[in-house]
Amino acid sequence: MSNLATQNTDTNWTGVSYGIVLGFVAAYFQFKVPPVLPVMFDLYGYETYVAGGFMSIFAVAGMLVSVRVGRGIRRDGAKWYLMGAFGLMLSGTAMALIWPESGTIMLVSRTIEGLGAAVLAVCMPAFANMSAGPKHLPIVIAAQATWIPVGQLVANIVAQPSVAEGVWQPVWWFGALATVLVALWTGYILARRSIPGIAHKPREKDPTAAATAAADAHPMSKPEHRALWLASVLFFLWQAQFMGYFTWLPVYLVDVRGFSADGAVMTNQIPVVVLLIFALIGGIILKTGLGVIKLLTIALSLQTLGWILIPFADNAVIGVASLIVWGIAAGLTPTSLWALPSTLLGGHRAGTDAFAVVLTGRYLGILAGPMIAAAVFEFTGNWITVAYTFVVIALATIAGTLVFGAQLSRLRAGSAR
Repeated sequence: MSNLATQNTDTNWTGVSYGIVLGFVAAYFQFKVPPVLPVMFDLYGYETYVAGGFMSIFAVAGMLVSVRVGRGIRRDGAKWYLMGAFGLMLSGTAMALIWPESGTIMLVSRTIEGLGAAVLAVCMPAFANMSAGPKHLPIVIAAQATWIPVGQLVANIVAQPSVAEGVWQPVWWFGALATVLVALWTGYILARRSIPGIAHKPREKDPTAAATAAADAHPMSKPEHRALWLASVLFFLWQAQFMGYFTWLPVYLVDVRGFSADGAVMTNQIPVVVLLIFALIGGIILKTGLGVIKLLTIALSLQTLGWILIPFADNAVIGVASLIVWGIAAGLTPTSLWALPSTLLGGHRAGTDAFAVVLTGRYLGILAGPMIAAAVFEFTGNWITVAYTFVVIALATIAGTLVFGAQLSRLRAGSAR
């Protein structure tokens, strides 16, 4: 399973849809905690740092295994990695349902779930990209960027009636059901061999073999490798903001703004729905030829504005405007970030190993974001200070984007000689 993107002339929509659904399931597992966190606080009295760790610890496993898993899948195929992932996700779910009162066991269960979800997250862009023909690649990249908002939106929808009744377990049961269903779909795909490379190392007769040969014939240069890791840093900086925002927004709305738990979940839907729409719009914009760096800079500038508006969100109009602006930015940004490996290397060279590097930065952001927010709040006792902290991080992300753009220009100028 390798780097098919620009090697295919036709799009394998089974491969595209399967890859994106893997992402939906991984994102659901990641984001099932925030909407039920106020209820879990009330039931089990978790410390703030422990609760923040439910999101952050999810990233540790992904951060540690993404690059290794990406290389292994490229070498051996994805079959056994996927089957192991489904088993881990179900095991972690079972642990949480049996021993929810223990913060330590909940952290362990989230780590186990994170190991499984990391495999799905690596496979998602690689399967989708390798199955997309050049005509459809920008739209497929945009569709990939919807994995987080869709998973988040489904988690919120499932959680809404649960938190209204003061329970959280149905959210975990739904995740288990989704895991079983996608595991069955995987078995069906394996039986039909409808996605080349999923079951085994690509062979000469497989379409993936040509793509693998192309990638091996043109390995990443040192400047490309440095630029790819800078893209990973950008993902880290943005993901830290994203996770800080969505992990603690329901708690902020309940504790500071006086919302009910289900009311906070409903309000949280506003930026998520806007995000989903603009993730797709971002793909359309990229298809027009605007350019990834320009779109990313615009999106990050909007995100900075969204953070700046939060201290003034006690005004209803400004509060809603903040949610919408933040949602627009959070939709356009991941579309741009997911496009960076293909923009840098070319679609035929951007496979699981390249995306695993970018995902390492993403997992660092998942780890850091909720903990940064929790630490600043614990130190200052004020959520507004948290918003100003993320303004600084947003500005740093813009600066990094401009540096990446300069590196990309130099690489293109060098290859044109």
